[in-house]
Amino acid sequence: MATDFVDITPTMIDPTPGTKGKGTVFQETEWRQIHENPENLTKEGLDERIRIWKRSNNKHVQIKYATMKAQCKKFATSGKTKDGLVIFSRNQDGSAKWTAN
Repeated sequence: MATDFVDITPTMIDPTPGTKGKGTVFQETEWRQIHENPENLTKEGLDERIRIWKRSNNKHVQIKYATMKAQCKKFATSGKTKDGLVIFSRNQDGSAKWTAN
């Protein structure tokens, strides 16, 4: 049987690796988010997003961010602000966009 898509989700991330036809399939826009990081998240910011989404029942978004952690190579520079806040995301000019203690 021919298929019209190729599921390239890594099996180490997919919660249903042995279940045929039940894997995670991302839309093209989601693949762009995963690989290009348009939110300009730092590694700490991505970890915070994963922590936040683990509290929800939305498994698809949880898997999307876990896939991003495994495959994205375009993270914003990590760091702290002068007042000690951890930078989770940066603006295009490099200034802090999303921070927390």
